[in-house]
Amino acid sequence: MKHQLIIFDMDGTLVQSEECASQALLEAIPDLQGSVDELTQRYRGWRLAEVFVDIESRQPGSVPGDCLERYREREAVLAHSMITPSEGVENLLSQLQHRKCIASNASVEKTRRSLEICGLSHHFDNDIFSAYQVQAWKPDPTLFLHAAASYQTEPGNCLVVEDSEVGLRAAQAAGIPAVFYDPHEADIDPAGATRISALTDLLHLLA
Repeated sequence: MKHQLIIFDMDGTLVQSEECASQALLEAIPDLQGSVDELTQRYRGWRLAEVFVDIESRQPGSVPGDCLERYREREAVLAHSMITPSEGVENLLSQLQHRKCIASNASVEKTRRSLEICGLSHHFDNDIFSAYQVQAWKPDPTLFLHAAASYQTEPGNCLVVEDSEVGLRAAQAAGIPAVFYDPHEADIDPAGATRISALTDLLHLLA
């Protein structure tokens, strides 16, 4: 790869955590309609606050006032048994010679916790960027541009690895080439993303 910086998404890319999030939603919102798989497909990569707004628009009155607290409590418990490293990620990160970082819609604390659960913390020291730090969530490009600027790297010399449509749209808006990581053959359309290619195995990044 002829890139100076690899910017990884976290949830659904380096770790498989989105089913955990969907299960937490079901437990936090008793009347929520849909299965874990359906919720995962619908809200892949979304900001949590926007997920609650969408649920309320679909099912008015279903979101309790303490939904955020309920969700975070359940997600924190479920995380230790449900979040797993993506297949091949340890080998990829161990062999990757490029500079790398994480740029996630989640908080830095949540990202660090998931890395620890999956035994990946040693690959990332301070190389974690959060939408909360810049107060801009994907598909806004600000987070990716902030990560690139932190390494004094031009956007065109970076590569984003993403599993969600909102992440791919953010990369496109930032002018950063992107790879669509699609291990589950998700039903999304990444068309239009900047120089997009798709892969189902993270180790293919080493090719």
